[in-house]
Amino acid sequence: MPIAEDDRKRIVEAVRAYIARERISREEFAQRARLGKSTVDKLVVGIFSEKTILQIESQLKTSLRKGESAGELAGEEYGKYSREETANYVGEYVFARPSFQGEGVILAFPMEIGWDREGPSLLVKESAKSKRDALQFGRIYIPRASMHIFILSNERGWLKTVILSQLDISKRMKGMMLTMGRAFANVYAPMAMPVIMNKYEKIADDMTGSIAPGARMHGEYERDLQAVEQDRFARWISLAAA
Repeated sequence: MPIAEDDRKRIVEAVRAYIARERISREEFAQRARLGKSTVDKLVVGIFSEKTILQIESQLKTSLRKGESAGELAGEEYGKYSREETANYVGEYVFARPSFQGEGVILAFPMEIGWDREGPSLLVKESAKSKRDALQFGRIYIPRASMHIFILSNERGWLKTVILSQLDISKRMKGMMLTMGRAFANVYAPMAMPVIMNKYEKIADDMTGSIAPGARMHGEYERDLQAVEQDRFARWISLAAA
């Protein structure tokens, strides 16, 4: 039975997304799927047979044709990623950043990422464990072939933009946030700072809140926050001196 044109386009997008997400070349994809490189070159431009798709699905243990209904695909504005290919993001996290007051204090928030069917897209929000009254949340944007995810948070018109590296093998994401912070007294100013979002199986009470130097989690969070700039997950650009 011939593959419908819409299905053909969806399969091509799924294959390209897999290659980008796994950060592999077409040659590596061909090896995993046990296909010839020329077959993969044709595949990514929409030239393939049903036999080729069955081969890929069998070898990669994934579905390129199923589970891609409208309710399981994020909107075009979010990057049109699928629920299936981003399932590894679902879970509990600690979002940590330096305190505006400095002095080595790190503020850590319990967060959750889940799939929002009404959106649809990945939704990040503060965990119900949070002691704050208002739960901040934002939707996750993942452009095709991007190595980063974007979170736009809107709390009563106050916007925060977070750019993070994609979830790595250690279940860590590193990046930066642009937001408004108190400069002094009641005066607020734009601020950019390193942030991390670490995924954990279970989040204990002492892993969140105001984390002072010497606290159990301070060293781990501090190392990850310092790595943002040291390992070039983000850069701060200033005007060179004349």
